[in-house]
Amino acid sequence: MPSGLSEFAEVAIPVAVHGTFTYAIPPELRDAVRLGSRVEVPFGAKRNTGFVVALSDHAPEGSRIKPIRGVLDDDEPALLPEIIDLCRWAAEYYIAPLGEMLRVALPANMSARGRRELVLVADEAMIAAAVGAEQIIDGDLPLIDELRRRPLPFAAALEASSRPSIARLRDAGLITIGDRVQDAKGVRYDRFVILETPPGGLTPKQQTAVELLSARGGEMSVRAMETAGVSAAVLAALAKKSIVRIERRARRHTLDAFLAGLDPTSVGEIRHSVEQTAAIETVRATLGTFAPFLLEGVTGSGKTEVYIELMRDAVRRGEQALLLVPEISLTPVFASRLKERFGERIAILHSSLSASERFDQWWRARRGEVDVAIGPRSALFTPFQRLGLLVVDEEGDAAYKQDETPRYNARDLAVVRAQFRGIPIVLGSATPSLESRENAERGKYRLLRMMSRVEERPLPVAEVIDLRKEKAEKEDKGLVMFSRPLKERLHQTFAAGEQAIILINRRGYAPYLLCRECGHEFRCRDCSVTMTVHRRDGMLICHYCGLRKPIPLRCPLCNGEVLQPIGFGTEKVEERFRRDFPDVVVDVLDRDSTRKKGELVRILDRFRTQQTQALIGTQMLSKGHHFPSVTLTAVLNADSILGYPDFRAAEKTFYLLTQVAGRSGRGELRGTVLIQSAFPDHYAIQHALRHDYEAFYKSEIEFRKTFHYPPVTSMIAIVFRGEHLADVDRAAIECGRRLEEVLKPLPGTRIQGPAPAPMSRIKGVYRYQILLRSPHRGALRKAVEGVMVGRKWRGVEVGVDVDPINIL
Repeated sequence: MPSGLSEFAEVAIPVAVHGTFTYAIPPELRDAVRLGSRVEVPFGAKRNTGFVVALSDHAPEGSRIKPIRGVLDDDEPALLPEIIDLCRWAAEYYIAPLGEMLRVALPANMSARGRRELVLVADEAMIAAAVGAEQIIDGDLPLIDELRRRPLPFAAALEASSRPSIARLRDAGLITIGDRVQDAKGVRYDRFVILETPPGGLTPKQQTAVELLSARGGEMSVRAMETAGVSAAVLAALAKKSIVRIERRARRHTLDAFLAGLDPTSVGEIRHSVEQTAAIETVRATLGTFAPFLLEGVTGSGKTEVYIELMRDAVRRGEQALLLVPEISLTPVFASRLKERFGERIAILHSSLSASERFDQWWRARRGEVDVAIGPRSALFTPFQRLGLLVVDEEGDAAYKQDETPRYNARDLAVVRAQFRGIPIVLGSATPSLESRENAERGKYRLLRMMSRVEERPLPVAEVIDLRKEKAEKEDKGLVMFSRPLKERLHQTFAAGEQAIILINRRGYAPYLLCRECGHEFRCRDCSVTMTVHRRDGMLICHYCGLRKPIPLRCPLCNGEVLQPIGFGTEKVEERFRRDFPDVVVDVLDRDSTRKKGELVRILDRFRTQQTQALIGTQMLSKGHHFPSVTLTAVLNADSILGYPDFRAAEKTFYLLTQVAGRSGRGELRGTVLIQSAFPDHYAIQHALRHDYEAFYKSEIEFRKTFHYPPVTSMIAIVFRGEHLADVDRAAIECGRRLEEVLKPLPGTRIQGPAPAPMSRIKGVYRYQILLRSPHRGALRKAVEGVMVGRKWRGVEVGVDVDPINIL
């Protein structure tokens, strides 16, 4: 064995099992298996991708050790030691399997699980002989025809045939059934020609090819050479003489389609305000040390320029910077600003990229080819080796919390990564989360405040319209869409050549369809929700499981013909807007309108360049965007979140209203915000009208203290899911009893449930939950870990959510 190379590896596997597994490293792989390598390993009856998290020369006694089958990384290990340490910390804190944490730290196509696959191994003579010997029947032949074209996953083969048919083909020796790990699925590759040795004894065509290569620095793509007239035969001859080397590389991509256009006035150096300068200098003084900052800045105060200037400082020091944003919709504008300052040395990382694009961006960061990266939650794990600054924009946004295992919060993990690296981190927002604000109160974070807009621009004037006093149009059945004062203000805005943003936090045409004759409301068969009306597509769609049904002409229960869409979403608002304002060009920004690649950037650019005068949308447009000509923002229903059975409902409402208000009046003219509400006196709405975060914080923290909710206490949610209600109920009750016993020694600890979750059924799966609250954060987590880890209930999946954001 070569000196210093290990014989065994500890491997974490991305499955719902806690702990790691020991594998032997075959001699031929010992120089390739390193800390952080992705490896192919047998796991149970299948093969999986695993991640090497430790190396050893000794194996556990008395255990049967299986060998690693292969190494999936061609060059450097995919995982940096720093990322492994971060994932270890996260797995422990969030009570999640380490393999699952490491899985989310990589692009999705780099942690593929093994799949069973059928491969045809027989030639035509063997197939004919099997038919003649009646080993197979005519009904098996269609599957053979499919396998002639390509191998099939086992599940696809079952759909095309049957288990007995597969068994007959296997027993006849015509097919093999094996497991295969498909790495980097979806990644596109290009072939490159590299000049290796000084040429000699070449034909004229070969000499021409070599001269072309030399003129281009000794390296060109095969496609470019063929375009220049070099044939494949010439390249093959040069490769055979070892004059050139032909290698395959993942395709490089340009991401200009993901960049929104820049306002020409934003180009060039920026003169910082006094508050901006103070914030920059304070953070700048801490570069090279761990220092967490909470930057509270009103909308339009110039937080983005503070981020960019600090990122430039980090890059000047030879370091790298990472900017997290809560939503993909914010990346185009931010990325354009970054490209203006950092040129091509930026990376964009998010799930709207194709598999090939994201693979390319991730490896550019891993190889150190970029200085700055931007992206939502998963970009936290960008493999920067010289990371010198972390920035989390809109740090209180719920999108930073992952809703499925592993349920980590990227904002909190960003603080941990900064601490591990010994670098500053800036958490920025106009409406900081109560958790971060409390950390600032306790001295854990340093609070920086920017309370004035740039160039002394005033904050928008905010007014509330009491929907209880407004008359609804007859067709809206008592619900007010555009109140009279709002219509008047919109007409004034458009007449002045200005722009308006209209927020309705619901997509589709209407939340549900109601039969006026019997009251049937067309609920999803698999979820405990009504199906949303999408009139443009002529469909009823469940926004939770995706079930689609054509909009019926009659009620399936009473055969009634009076089917009424109740409420309104972006589609209906657009329809009404076009009726009331026929001469105004309008666009819609929601998840439906931006599904097509590049459409998000096109919509934002049309509005920025004033090709459209009005923009209707969901919360996607409520934050981060800068449109100087917008002088009016309107919130059609501020009560949509207040009614949720969620202790954070007021905080989420205040956050949304403050953020959407901040889109108005960011240019020369002062803006106006109109908020429609049936609860105009609610403290969240009143504080939002006055742009008064401090007053809201004081009101809300008192509520949390009174009723023992986070951040005053620690919370853990445990969710039980299964297809059979009796199984879910039994598991939840048994778990609840065990938790009651272990939590008795913790004074002040409260247990809610087990009980059906507010969303009691999703995708055909029943859901129960237990909510735990305690002032003893560490002890609560240890108690839950002791009860839950390693425990299984037949037919029931259990999820543990530490510091939950969504308890519905």
